[in-house]
Amino acid sequence: MPGLTGTINMARVSLQANQRAIELAGHNLANVSNPAYSRQRLNLQTAHGIPVEHGMQGAGVEVTGIDQYRDVLLDRQIANEGSVLAYLEEKQKILQYAQSMIGQDLDRTASSPEGKAASNGVSGQMGLGDNLAELFSSLQALSTNPSSQAYRQVVVFKAQNLSDKFNRIDFRLGELRHDLNNEVVSMVDDVNNAITFLEQIGHLISTHKLLSNANDYTDKFHHRLEDLSKFIDVQFDFKPVAEVDPVTGTAMEKLSLIVGGVEVIEKGDIVSKLTVVIKDADGNTVTRENDQLERGDTVYVETIKSPEKFRLSSGRIKAVIDARDQSVSGFQASMNTISEKIKERINLEHIKGASLPVLELASIFTGTGSLAIKGLSADLSAGDQLLFANGGVFTVAEDAGIGSTELNGTYAGDFPLAMGERAALQNLEFFDAEAQGLSVNERISGNTALLHASMGGDAGNNENALNLAQIIDEKQEALNGQTFSEAINRDIVGFGQELNSVETQALDQGTVLRMLDEHRTSIAGVSIDEEMANLLVFQRAFQANAKLITLLDGLIGDSIAIISN
Repeated sequence: MPGLTGTINMARVSLQANQRAIELAGHNLANVSNPAYSRQRLNLQTAHGIPVEHGMQGAGVEVTGIDQYRDVLLDRQIANEGSVLAYLEEKQKILQYAQSMIGQDLDRTASSPEGKAASNGVSGQMGLGDNLAELFSSLQALSTNPSSQAYRQVVVFKAQNLSDKFNRIDFRLGELRHDLNNEVVSMVDDVNNAITFLEQIGHLISTHKLLSNANDYTDKFHHRLEDLSKFIDVQFDFKPVAEVDPVTGTAMEKLSLIVGGVEVIEKGDIVSKLTVVIKDADGNTVTRENDQLERGDTVYVETIKSPEKFRLSSGRIKAVIDARDQSVSGFQASMNTISEKIKERINLEHIKGASLPVLELASIFTGTGSLAIKGLSADLSAGDQLLFANGGVFTVAEDAGIGSTELNGTYAGDFPLAMGERAALQNLEFFDAEAQGLSVNERISGNTALLHASMGGDAGNNENALNLAQIIDEKQEALNGQTFSEAINRDIVGFGQELNSVETQALDQGTVLRMLDEHRTSIAGVSIDEEMANLLVFQRAFQANAKLITLLDGLIGDSIAIISN
């Protein structure tokens, strides 16, 4: 009964094959909501026939493996394009943070009439532009009544507002850069953890490809690889190696993983990882315990192996470094430059004038001895210069407080001073030249009478206030021939354009990645309808094979009974 035995074996093998197909369909359905899963199919082929008396008897079907519906080329494209999208989205997020810290909405449409006007300083001024305009408007108002304490107080108030605005922007952007440095350190840890995981899963894939199937491990590998690609550009391959598996005698395929142009996993094993390099404010490489960064530190990324070949081309790490070193630092440096030039130019003009009179002579002064005065109306410091109406200058030798009746110092002038002569303070800077950032001279903010609005010290003279007010219209050579307002608006509009450009690119890149992902889903995604249909087919086939075995069992029983009788 060899033919009957062969038929029974055929039915048994077919029964097992359909059972495995049912189990695999159930596995697909269980992962229908798993975005990292690629559907699988049982690979079946006709079994080798069995020679019998009248030819070859069919042996049914045999399972040759489990196929996975995965396109490696498509997976690589998705990883690469996902890395680019992650770069754009991370940079967009950082620029949006910076916009909030600047404290104003940014004009993102320089091609529009409003954008062009803002870049030329004609309109669209916001924030810093407003503060600057208000300062010079207050100086213009002061020129109409140079002795007015109220107008002087407004000038100081507007100058303090402008100083606060510049200084807050500088501080906030400095804090953002510090936070971005910490972000780089955290991202490097995430990348190194992913490299370790991929090494482990790579070994499992290499082993299970030989022993059974590695489809589920492959899903995990690609899912983690795509997560890694969001941080850094990545390339991978499973390459045959000379090493032969001792069980199967087949050459194994081992993982090769490249990040930033440097191979970090070679022949399945980690050979390099990312490392952070910390430089202090002076540019010196330093070591910080537990990577606890200090203010002013800057973090860079390298690889332990071949650091000279390491180049970032996409991913969140590159976005953070680019935004920090180019966008944020560039805008911060530009604002600081404008702030310094405003300080220098206003101070240069301010010291040419003089304050309101701060003293009146109590007696004739011939040029020697102490200066007898009728009550000093402002605190004076050694080195201060007092300008009299006749052009004579008295240089104070010792500090003197309000109400003092005598001053020691030296006098330079061609004529003696009569009783009742009044003197004003000169050569006082409006902004503190030694202070970091922009700061109104404390002597002026504490006593607005010291603001140098006049030329010669006459309380009614407005010449220097007019000169100061006209600075707003001056073209500054140090700012590429632009006025201060134009320079501020140029940088603000430029920052807004960059943000708009990144947002547009991110939308376009998101569309590309979405189309690729939809294409992959059409290939590798699980269809409930298809799996249910397959379940019915495999179930019917299983039942039919079970029926065939039952029928053959009955035939064998009948045959035995006939032979026995």
